[in-house]
Amino acid sequence: MKIVVLGGYGEMGRITVIDLFETFKGKIVVAGRNEDKAKAFAESFKSNNIEWAGADADEPQELIELLRGSDVVINATQYTTNLQVMEAALSAETNYVDLGGLFHMTKKQLKLNNSFKNKGKIAVAGCGATPGITNIMAAYGSGLLDTIDSIHVQFADMDYTKYDMPFVVPYSMRTIFDEFSMEPAVFSGGKLKYVKPISGEEEIEFPPPVNRATCFYTLHSEVATFPSSFKDKGIKNCSFKGGFPKEFVEKIKFLIDTGFASTTPVKYKNIDVVPLDFTVSLLNRFIPEKDRIKDVEFLRVELRGKRERKKKNVAVYCESRSNSKWNIPAGTWDTGVPPSIIAQMIAENKIEKRGVVPPELCICPELFFGELAKREIYLSFQENQERIRSLTGAKRH
Repeated sequence: MKIVVLGGYGEMGRITVIDLFETFKGKIVVAGRNEDKAKAFAESFKSNNIEWAGADADEPQELIELLRGSDVVINATQYTTNLQVMEAALSAETNYVDLGGLFHMTKKQLKLNNSFKNKGKIAVAGCGATPGITNIMAAYGSGLLDTIDSIHVQFADMDYTKYDMPFVVPYSMRTIFDEFSMEPAVFSGGKLKYVKPISGEEEIEFPPPVNRATCFYTLHSEVATFPSSFKDKGIKNCSFKGGFPKEFVEKIKFLIDTGFASTTPVKYKNIDVVPLDFTVSLLNRFIPEKDRIKDVEFLRVELRGKRERKKKNVAVYCESRSNSKWNIPAGTWDTGVPPSIIAQMIAENKIEKRGVVPPELCICPELFFGELAKREIYLSFQENQERIRSLTGAKRH
């Protein structure tokens, strides 16, 4: 078995590679456009099972040659490359997994469904924490209801780390700027609509230590797939809200409002400079490496509907804590691990579906949650605001 991780030395891709290194018995290929980084990261494991290769999503033939003979390609690069990598996977007849498409890209990806079916392959779109774990949480909650009126997804984090820097990059800055500036999609009353960015502020209750967090609408892929995935159960409402620290939100809003996230080139000393490119490059210096990370993240999926004609609310929670062995933040750990798990499921023929499929339609929740628990990522649920019960038999930290 062989799994290629494109962007395998990046902030998220490296977590996926680490998990594959610890749990996968086949070959792992760390690939990306920067051969020096791919080589250095692959060789840091000192393992014969990890190789490296140069590959660029903008060079399709090169990528196709790399993917031939592989069981799965995990695309851990920027979501804007998803279609290119999927096309290469089709040509190479390789299965595909990615971290998400930020709604609009996901919609485009789903149109390749028949192409993957005809090849007898599967592309699982959106396999990080959210989308990814949240989709499978929704699938589990759906099984507890006969009909569904609404599914609402939120996340929040509690960070105890004392950082020696003025700003901390939680994940791809390009994606963050898109999430904060693009109009969020909301499924309301059976119809899709778009609302103002960073709107719909709401206080959401999470388990301790997060407790209450202010969450607001952002653009996300769950809203792209849930209305069709749960159509047969009558879903009418769906939304996604993120809970970011107040200071972080203010800094991102300032950068957007002052043009630092603009994609329109500006002249500087007769050179065209794209503000977003400059800003991302500058902020990427603030990825904590020396600080000892200590944080916890909760994902929350709330479903409202009926069971046996009675109204019922179900809340499913996912708790992730920073990985002390590798010094990985909670939100990075629970994003990088799922693609590894799902790619291994594909390579081991544990997923029967073919085509382009969101996680909620092809992954067995119990099997997946069990794999997360092995990585100390724990699931629990609550019915009608009763006590929270574990789904994975593990005690919460």
